[in-house]
Amino acid sequence: MKKQSILSLVALVAILMLTSCNKYEAKTADLKTQTDSLNYALGLANGDGIKNYYMQKDSSEKPIIALMNALDKAYKSGADKDEMYKLGLEIGSSFKQQKAKGLMGDSTLVFDDKLVKQGLVNALNGFKEGMTAQEAQEYIQKAMAKIQAEKMGQQAPPSLEAAPEAQQPEVK
Repeated sequence: MKKQSILSLVALVAILMLTSCNKYEAKTADLKTQTDSLNYALGLANGDGIKNYYMQKDSSEKPIIALMNALDKAYKSGADKDEMYKLGLEIGSSFKQQKAKGLMGDSTLVFDDKLVKQGLVNALNGFKEGMTAQEAQEYIQKAMAKIQAEKMGQQAPPSLEAAPEAQQPEVK
């Protein structure tokens, strides 16, 4: 009997640990390069738009999990379900295209799905550390303009700086 209660306790603790661990929680991202910052900013900018448009009625964790699960499934190849699931499939398909063509359609920039997803999750969860969605959009525009200018041999826009999160050495 004593052995069975210990086993039950261990099983209960394991279940609680598994259910409390959500792989789609907001957390800081480790941004070391401009490409890292672009990947994260892309997710952050898109996540903010999705949150504002689709999640006005339900800001709980449930639609975020449905969206991200569908996104993961579509990124690897997908199916269908409800609105958030379908949106996740669309985003996952878009990620697949980005990976094939390169970040922002530039084959020299590597698409990092983990950073893009973390930016997306952070925006969906209302994570307030690092850059805002507006700063992310501005960063993407300036960084892509700089990259294009470098490719064309022109001078880049003057005020391009690393993304705010990339400047923070302890960001993880």
